[in-house]
Amino acid sequence: MSEGKMFIEKRRHKRVAKNFSIKYKIMPKDNNIEAIRKEGSSRDISAGGVMIEGELHGDIGDVARIEFSVPEKTMPIVAFAEVKWVIREKGNTRFGLEFLALQDEDKSIIQGIINNG
Repeated sequence: MSEGKMFIEKRRHKRVAKNFSIKYKIMPKDNNIEAIRKEGSSRDISAGGVMIEGELHGDIGDVARIEFSVPEKTMPIVAFAEVKWVIREKGNTRFGLEFLALQDEDKSIIQGIINNG
């Protein structure tokens, strides 16, 4: 009999795979480091946050200002989010952001994107 590993989903929000071009600026806790504006791509999104693939000049606990466009809105969605996790492998960096501040209209748009898959 083969042994399997038990997987328990810990996420509070449903995620969907979506690819958006995301502009972001990490504001490191260490004020001696300059915040650098970068661009990356989302891999998935939920009402609670987004996973981004791109350069990360910061670490877990840092705050980011992110901006991305969606077809449902003429102006970009702008949010502040905290870096919750980072995976660096084979020259590729992915990191998860948890939304801290997001306008109600933008929350509704993101929820619509998720519901429509």
